[in-house]
Amino acid sequence: MSIKRIGQFCVALGIAGITLSVLVDNLPQAKAGIQAAQILGIEVSAVILVLGIGLLRLETDDNFDIRKYTRRLIERVLSLPVLDWVLIGFLIVYVLFFIFPLFLNDTLRIKYFTTYLPDRYPIGNDLIAVLDLMKGWFFDGKSPYEVQFYPPFTYVFFAPLLLVGDYPSLFSAFTLASVFFYILLTLVLPLKIVGRENLPMILLLFLPGLVSYGFQFELERGQYNVLTFLLCLLAIYIFHTYPRHRILAYLLFTVSIQLKLYPAIFIVMFVDDWRNWKAVLQRFIGLGVVNFLLLFIMGRKIFSEFIRSVTSQISSPGWGWNGNHSIKAFVGNLAKDGFGVVSPRALAVIQENSDLLGTLLLVLFLIIYLSTILLAYLKNKPGIDTYLLVTCMIGALIIPISNDYTLSMLTAPMILFLSNLNIPQSVRHKIVYIPLTLGISLAYSSILIPFKFKPYFLNNAFPPLFLILIFVTLLNLMEHNRRTIKASIKETA
Repeated sequence: MSIKRIGQFCVALGIAGITLSVLVDNLPQAKAGIQAAQILGIEVSAVILVLGIGLLRLETDDNFDIRKYTRRLIERVLSLPVLDWVLIGFLIVYVLFFIFPLFLNDTLRIKYFTTYLPDRYPIGNDLIAVLDLMKGWFFDGKSPYEVQFYPPFTYVFFAPLLLVGDYPSLFSAFTLASVFFYILLTLVLPLKIVGRENLPMILLLFLPGLVSYGFQFELERGQYNVLTFLLCLLAIYIFHTYPRHRILAYLLFTVSIQLKLYPAIFIVMFVDDWRNWKAVLQRFIGLGVVNFLLLFIMGRKIFSEFIRSVTSQISSPGWGWNGNHSIKAFVGNLAKDGFGVVSPRALAVIQENSDLLGTLLLVLFLIIYLSTILLAYLKNKPGIDTYLLVTCMIGALIIPISNDYTLSMLTAPMILFLSNLNIPQSVRHKIVYIPLTLGISLAYSSILIPFKFKPYFLNNAFPPLFLILIFVTLLNLMEHNRRTIKASIKETA
């Protein structure tokens, strides 16, 4: 059907609709006066009439070609920058998991985000626990590994906090320091790494991160994951940007490992030339030896108790709630009730093979991790490989025991990754790149929202984290293939 005929049909339909809506009062048993239904009929018919007139005017325009116009419109949509697709993902999650539960719930009243954090009194439970363990060790000689499993260096590093006798003042200072560290981690440092030209992307992720569920949880518990990863990322930045100051980079990286063990997975970021494997191996061995020796900082007995505590925590991570997004905790919660989306027969199979499922997920991550390292080796580009950085971050979040307050660390790697991501010009590649970019944005945005205000099957953060890992890996493979094809074309030419 041509545009002219469609326009004529819309004009006729609009006129008929308006006429019928006005004359309906003359029908038998009709109510006197203009009714709401009549007004609606007039308004809808008027819109159809205007649409028809517009189509008829386009038909008389010799320069208008509906096919060319449609093609240009599609091209403009496909040519939207990464920032726009990330923003679209944020807006979708904002409407689904903020607007709906807060304003459009079934209670017919605004529903504030309360009790979504498992808060404990007094606030700063983990900070209090560390303080009590330090008091037990320094004052009474009690081992800290009857309760926790932080590296021994942690209790030495934070020992000066014992000099502050007023806990409310200490917690206030600790909280303000955490906010300051978060600003450094997700705003100042990314600006130094990717430049001010990426400020819109940085702000787009930095601002929601300030009020995100994970960072609020970090502050409520009195945790220090933000400080830990700030030291780690700062070390990576110094290593690649200021080669003369690499001793400082190694020092910062070592401190981050000794505060929390998971930064050790980022050791692969300390490579400047993948071809010079001897230098890389020497660097890795040196860092490994230094970090191993520091585990004895409180003595050999404490070291043995620390190893035993870590082993116990890894084997039994405590998956009683969905705020633990480690692989083992996710599988444990999945086997418990299938998150309400698994059939009874499938749930029985999962329960019988939960250990195998956990092992398979771990193996899958290791395959992706090694594949990303291989791609980094093949590319051998100077600077920070953001694909590898995100992969390491996901590993740090899903392999050990990892409660939701650790999600606050993901913002910085996502900023660096998305700031360096460019959608290719080829339409064939855009069709793949755009859904993957949008999927990453949706998955990342979803973890900023409290799990209690999402559907039950989305309560655990492991699935979106693993989706980010898979999508990032696919983009990495596509970029590598494009570079390989371009290089072969140049050689042929």
